[in-house]
Amino acid sequence: MRKSLSGTRIREQRRQARLTQKSLAEQAGISPSYLNLIEHNRRAVAGKVLLSIARVLDVPVSSLADGVDSAKISDLYEAAAHHPTIGAEVAGVEELAGRFPGWAQMIAALYRQTRDQEAMITALSDRLTHDPFLAESLHGMLSNITAIRSTSNILTNIDDIEPEKQARFHTIIHEESRRLTDSAQSLVQYFDKKADPKTGIATPQEELDAFLEHHNYGFPQLDNLGEAPASNVEIAYIVNRIMAEGVSVENQETSRLITAFLQQYARDAQAMPQSDFTKAARRCQYNPSQLAHIFGTSLHAVFRRLAFQDPAQTAAPPMGLAISNAAGRALSRRPIADFAFPRHGNACPLWPLYQSFATPHVPTLTLLELPGQHKFIGLAIAEAQSSPRFGAPPELNAAMLILHHEQRALLAKWLPDLGEARPIGITCRICPRQSCTARTEPQILGEDIPVQTISGQ
Repeated sequence: MRKSLSGTRIREQRRQARLTQKSLAEQAGISPSYLNLIEHNRRAVAGKVLLSIARVLDVPVSSLADGVDSAKISDLYEAAAHHPTIGAEVAGVEELAGRFPGWAQMIAALYRQTRDQEAMITALSDRLTHDPFLAESLHGMLSNITAIRSTSNILTNIDDIEPEKQARFHTIIHEESRRLTDSAQSLVQYFDKKADPKTGIATPQEELDAFLEHHNYGFPQLDNLGEAPASNVEIAYIVNRIMAEGVSVENQETSRLITAFLQQYARDAQAMPQSDFTKAARRCQYNPSQLAHIFGTSLHAVFRRLAFQDPAQTAAPPMGLAISNAAGRALSRRPIADFAFPRHGNACPLWPLYQSFATPHVPTLTLLELPGQHKFIGLAIAEAQSSPRFGAPPELNAAMLILHHEQRALLAKWLPDLGEARPIGITCRICPRQSCTARTEPQILGEDIPVQTISGQ
């Protein structure tokens, strides 16, 4: 388990405040020897003691408490592995994040920027090679240029052209020039659809994630639709209003993804009205199978309704969600603390999310363990998205609901014995499990990084 770094932060803040250990201890109401143990991370600190120390140092409690962003630490590991010749001290990454969070954030941000730019370059290279729109546009531009050159050559080399034909050739040059200009403008607009340099967002999926995060993954305007049935026109009006009031979206594909998500959210809200669903969820201890039976809906719909609840409003335990199609493309996701999703590349193939495709419509429940001994409960099922038809394979999507293992007490009545935890990772690139037979790509961390220091991405 990763050691606490609260003591390190307290020591740094005390030094910046030019206080001795004795002075800080007296003002905080603890002994100097106890403070010494805290500062050397030999004693945990929380509650009233942490509040007293933060008050004396005149800093927010959050700046001293544990909770260093695991994504930031993961980015620092990746940055060190991306530049192996520099010889960064990878064993001190968490110490760096704890003592100098500003510097750590800047290094992580610079690395993410570089990584995103490389991803954009790769995407543009693929676009140049395989994009049918680009190929068609270039072919059209070449046709326009050829027509202009051919017509200009006639006008230049033939002197006795009849006025009527000459006017027609001029018209051809004008029309082909206009088409050439339109094609060039279309290409410029096409290539302008790239990552926002301020946010680092590179794909429509990431824009969708940013939109959902901006709204805290909940939409009160849609939550109570089932209590007062609304027509499709009314739902469309609400969806358009949410999009107009949210983050500005210019990418057409992103707009399509957001609209599809909100329409699905509205259908779930109609099938499971907020107040009824909240009461039923508490009554059956958040058992997805029982909720699906109560409301006559699918497990996927229940997963979505549970994951996109606001724990502050419903007192429900926080839950993460990942939905994927059979090709492994993420369709919808909500992260949960210490279980982030990879921003680029594939996730761990050992996730029940992917393994559920082998047994469609069979729900699975698994105890999962990430490197760093973080344990989670994973509920997964693959469901067909359309009615079965002879001669046509079913279109399957898989969903995985993720809960912290510490929430097990809330689910005790229906949760069976989970047995031993299944070791998984976030993505092979940063997974330190050397003997994993499911690895699809080499890890980029050094072999000397112990498993317990990796707590997620």
